[in-house]
Amino acid sequence: MNADFLSLIGIILGLAIFIGGMFKGFHILLCTLVASAVTLILSGFGFWAGIQENYLSGFTGTYTSYFLLFFFSALFAKLLGDTGAAQSIAYKMVRLVKKFPGKEKIAAVLCVAAIQAILTLGGVSLFVVTYTVVTIGYAMFKELKVPWKLFVCSSIGSGTFTAGIFPGTPQLTNLIPMEYLGTEATAAPVLSIVCCIFSLALSVGWVVYAVKKCEKKGEGFLPTGAGITEALEGAKEERVDELPLWKAIVPSIALFFILNVIKPGTVMSLLYTCIFTYLWFCLFADTRAKLNIKTACSGAVLNCNQSIVALASASAFGTVVKAVPGFAYILNSLDFLPDNPYLKVIVAVNLVAGFCGSSSNGLRLSLGLLGDRFLSYGIPAPALHRLCSISSLGLDSLPHSSAVANNYAVQRLTYKEAYINNFMFSVVFNIVTAMFCALLIHLGLTF
Repeated sequence: MNADFLSLIGIILGLAIFIGGMFKGFHILLCTLVASAVTLILSGFGFWAGIQENYLSGFTGTYTSYFLLFFFSALFAKLLGDTGAAQSIAYKMVRLVKKFPGKEKIAAVLCVAAIQAILTLGGVSLFVVTYTVVTIGYAMFKELKVPWKLFVCSSIGSGTFTAGIFPGTPQLTNLIPMEYLGTEATAAPVLSIVCCIFSLALSVGWVVYAVKKCEKKGEGFLPTGAGITEALEGAKEERVDELPLWKAIVPSIALFFILNVIKPGTVMSLLYTCIFTYLWFCLFADTRAKLNIKTACSGAVLNCNQSIVALASASAFGTVVKAVPGFAYILNSLDFLPDNPYLKVIVAVNLVAGFCGSSSNGLRLSLGLLGDRFLSYGIPAPALHRLCSISSLGLDSLPHSSAVANNYAVQRLTYKEAYINNFMFSVVFNIVTAMFCALLIHLGLTF
């Protein structure tokens, strides 16, 4: 049997082990180690050498790169939670959504998604945004008895239109094509906005369906909310004293301002925001007593460590996949696709992002290897930019995705409980949106 083809079998078998293990509840570190071992052995690599040179380099590289980012994100979220700011924002939102009688739970899910959308469009990383929103969503979902597993539906605001569909979004999946295609971040704005509307229509329709399905089953905040309850406040159920809205949202406004106006970089923005948040709440007697930087930092380390281990484990497996010959075999096989330029782009970008488990890594790799070939298909560069960005958001969100692993670690959810929602939003709807985008381009909407 051809060595490259055998390596491809190793990749596919490794992915199956990874995904199956996650659904069975095994720790992601164990799943990725076993999956990597199978992939390396079937690819003809020495097991220990492959683990050291590829898996561990991918793991430690990711851990080192993201630790401070995740720590300061978790600390910011912890400060908002400890002072009652997050809960106060949630209480205000609860009163807002109660103005939609009979639709409160649907409105609650969409409200959290809207917050994520505002933050990610403002420049907050897709990996970081869940830290800020989870404490707000927790208080609101518990108050309205929304099944906690539906919190993943808030990914509408981070894993769909704000990630790479909306023109000008600052996320990597929208910025990377500029390097290879010579385009702008606002490439094909009309095409982009039409695709955003299409994507949102699909997503909102699924939220309505998912909420009504849970209501028919009589599902409430528990049992899927047990893990997040333990993580955030143990058995405590008392309602915190509500802060005025202006006092509660000032730290979030500060983060947005520092990140997008002062622009010291994401990590430094979060550090400055944490310092500002601590000093801000020290000014008020009703929140000063709740501030304990020692316990806040300890809680932040515990919260971020679980997330970053999940992220690093998934990234480590992606590093192994990219290193074995089966990955090159996949790229070379793209020439055998049907002679349709749109299909070639959608399939190529999706496959590479899927095997990498990362939209940004997959997009960078596919455009680096195939960008000139894509341009030769005659698709206008701005429209190609948008098609590539949307296509990278599909198979990258399969269960081995580092972003999905990170979110579930933060949200204290299992794949079995919640992944169907991620699958619909981030895989199915994004791929359908890419096909819709291709249809619009074919019909002449390229601007």
